[in-house]
Amino acid sequence: MMLMKTLILSALLLTPTIVRAASAQPEPPYVGVSYYPEVAGDQMDDDIALMREMGVNLVRFGEFAWSRMETNDGEFNFAWLYAAVKRFSDAGIAVQLCTPTATPPVWLSEAHPDILRVNAFGQTIGHGGRRHYCPNSPTYRSYAVRIADKMGEEFGREPGVIAWQIDNELWEDCYCANCEKAFHGWLKNRFGTIENLNAAWLTVLWSQEYQSFDQVPLPNPQRVGAGHHPSLVAAYRHFMSDSYVAFCDAQAKALRRHTKKSVTTNAHNPAYQQIDYADLFRDLDLVSTDSYAGPNDLMRYAFEADWMRPLKKPFWLAETASTHSAGTAVDNASDWANFPGALRAKMWLTYALGGDAVSFWLWRAHWAGQELEHGSLLYPWGDECANTPEIRRAAAELKTNAAWLRATKPASAKVALTYGLPSQWQFTASPIAAGFSYDAATTVFHRMLAECGISRDVIMPGGSVDGYQTVFSPYFPALDAATLKSMKSYVEQGGTWVLGPLSACRTTEATAHRDACYGADFEKWLGIHVRHRSPPGSSTRLATEKEAVSCQWWCDAYETSATQRVLARYSGGPLDGYAAIVECPIGQGRVILLGTQPEDRWLRDFLKNLAPETQASADAGVIIAPRVTSDGKPAGCVVVNTRATAAQFQPARGAPEKIEGFGVKILPW
Repeated sequence: MMLMKTLILSALLLTPTIVRAASAQPEPPYVGVSYYPEVAGDQMDDDIALMREMGVNLVRFGEFAWSRMETNDGEFNFAWLYAAVKRFSDAGIAVQLCTPTATPPVWLSEAHPDILRVNAFGQTIGHGGRRHYCPNSPTYRSYAVRIADKMGEEFGREPGVIAWQIDNELWEDCYCANCEKAFHGWLKNRFGTIENLNAAWLTVLWSQEYQSFDQVPLPNPQRVGAGHHPSLVAAYRHFMSDSYVAFCDAQAKALRRHTKKSVTTNAHNPAYQQIDYADLFRDLDLVSTDSYAGPNDLMRYAFEADWMRPLKKPFWLAETASTHSAGTAVDNASDWANFPGALRAKMWLTYALGGDAVSFWLWRAHWAGQELEHGSLLYPWGDECANTPEIRRAAAELKTNAAWLRATKPASAKVALTYGLPSQWQFTASPIAAGFSYDAATTVFHRMLAECGISRDVIMPGGSVDGYQTVFSPYFPALDAATLKSMKSYVEQGGTWVLGPLSACRTTEATAHRDACYGADFEKWLGIHVRHRSPPGSSTRLATEKEAVSCQWWCDAYETSATQRVLARYSGGPLDGYAAIVECPIGQGRVILLGTQPEDRWLRDFLKNLAPETQASADAGVIIAPRVTSDGKPAGCVVVNTRATAAQFQPARGAPEKIEGFGVKILPW
């Protein structure tokens, strides 16, 4: 390895290079881009010079370059990659290296077809795209770990490499023989005996009883009429999540044999990603996600920051679009260049809410391939795209405010919103309400909190609730024993827990409770009984203390006692007169049950009344992100308008101010 590096350094001395920056490798905040040295050729030095002038201080590469790193089985060539790392490092631009396991090379696919994924139609996915591998293939696992180990050995001590990314946007369903065998082992580990599985899932219905784990099918949606058993579907989702987490962890272990630099992978939102984030990032050093939400959905970037931040690790927006997100055809409504200011606003949302990096896919648009029309900072021929100046502006602002950002952090939130992919698995298996989307509904709830000016964390089920005044848990169908124990303690010690709608009505095996709708013990603790459940129909409304409002999705109707306060009752329809929203005092705290979802206007006011008072306020769509010093003292704020129309806000100090559409105000104290 050292001989190869010596030869490369000799070659670099004969090649024009960028003069090394005076300082060491840059610190956050980072403005990053994805780069492809395997195709850059003699453009690299010009690109580096332009990146430095523009304010780009982080590049990510390697995620699709396996065929250049390992040209044939066991024949490794890292010379070109080492040269690229040195060029960027010498220019003072930090490098994030990626393991290339999202795109296995053709020699591997041909020599070992058992590595290939099988789709729901029984088709083996061949070479020509990406993510065509099976995460449960022992053969593929060994090759993936080997290339990660080789990369770690080669680059683990390189000072210019500040972080590692494993694979790229992990996830695809697979129905191959490797997955079937692994699934049977996973079920056996979960249930112990096939009798336990049969009992938990009530497989006697429809004569689905199994005599051994080997008989349990993968829930292929193309092979069963009337749909698979919901418990089987939910179990498969959990199993595939565990499979990808294990695949990621195996590569992380290989890298850590050679490096102490941060290791991460890039999650992918919204609903395409199916992996439990709490599991995925538990043993990784950085939290990072990709989001391509459009300029009309800027609030999504606040949501991404709000779920990453409570994991208590540095976090990055690892991929996002600078102009438009596309393959070979462009959605006109998603082009950031047509929404002046929105790109800068998106960047500042992440930094203001605690993120260390915003990285764009990609630097220079490809001139060929499946993502030919995807937006970029530069066109294939090198001219800057129409709104790249916004990135220049944000980079300059970051440079001016970098010391303040590094010395401060987002103020601690007093409100939490529960969100987790295991709940999505439950609704995938058994949606309950037709047309319901877990991700979409949860982000609407989040938007209401944000538009009320409520600082919030988005926490995973089972995450710590210490320090929160109120925890909102909508769409939480299955409460596992650990979460239930934690939340009971939280309430009894004085917390407010808002539970529902569409919550508590399922077991962790995606079945109904047998002794009471929410489980007999839980209903006894709450002091209520769910007497009826039904969709709202056309006649059911809510009679609140002041007015009648509509409701949606689902209706749980409660029987209560004199100790509970009924905040709303059903009016009209078969549930007329039954309690719909109930406050249950327990210990020093309370649980507020939302048996249904009231119309947005009423729900927004309800949420605001439960939030702690704040001196700052703003029009809807404006995010005020307060910053504090390391010891918690107020240190200013960043204000971002997520909408195209001008608005007004009241900071915690000073007079009200106006903010333009997609405007950003950086207000250090």
